[in-house]
Amino acid sequence: MNLEENLKKLEKIAEELEQGGISLDHGIKLYEQGIELTKTCLDELDQSKSKISAIREQMSKLIGSDNTEEK
Repeated sequence: MNLEENLKKLEKIAEELEQGGISLDHGIKLYEQGIELTKTCLDELDQSKSKISAIREQMSKLIGSDNTEEK
């Protein structure tokens, strides 16, 4: 699953918990699922952040080397 799908699932879990009217056991299971989805989303965001940082670093090197060659 991708980040967007996981966020939608997390929203549904939050809505169900907020509405109430569920058993304690079901509420605990939903809470646990929400925690796991949150961890997954944070991991995906960290991976994306790392990829963006690597791309920026590559671009900085390219731009820096272009500027050096022109001088």
